[in-house]
Amino acid sequence: MKWIFVAALALAALPAAAADPMPSPGLQETKTAAGRFYSSALTLKRDFPFSDVVQTHDGLVFLSGLVGTDAEGELVEGGVESQTHAIFRQMTSHLGQLGLGLEDVVKCLVMIDDIDQWGRFNQVYTTYFRPPYPARSAFGADGLALGAALELECTAVAR
Repeated sequence: MKWIFVAALALAALPAAAADPMPSPGLQETKTAAGRFYSSALTLKRDFPFSDVVQTHDGLVFLSGLVGTDAEGELVEGGVESQTHAIFRQMTSHLGQLGLGLEDVVKCLVMIDDIDQWGRFNQVYTTYFRPPYPARSAFGADGLALGAALELECTAVAR
């Protein structure tokens, strides 16, 4: 089996049922001895010091997301619910480009700015994942990038 690690951050903002999936910008690939590094047009334009996706030769994949932003890189309005939907739309798009889906996710780590918003986050989270749910850890985090309400990091497995 190949292990996939997904680090996704809050990104855009519509309910899952009402939203058409927002495609990720095409990813530019750079091959190295360590693996393949992929950067989106926005990451390249803003000269961010990270790759959006890194895939090692043995199939380990790391996805980094953009915190609470829309396609132009601006923080979305609407708080934790909007940002959670955005995370999952972006995650679904990136996973799809790798031939994977949310059903391949086995572990998540949630970093949330206001732990009192946990219930709102969970309501959205459970519209994307069905039992058996991925394993999960969480902690309160102050000062997320761009003032985001949350960050979500997940691990998936390619079958």
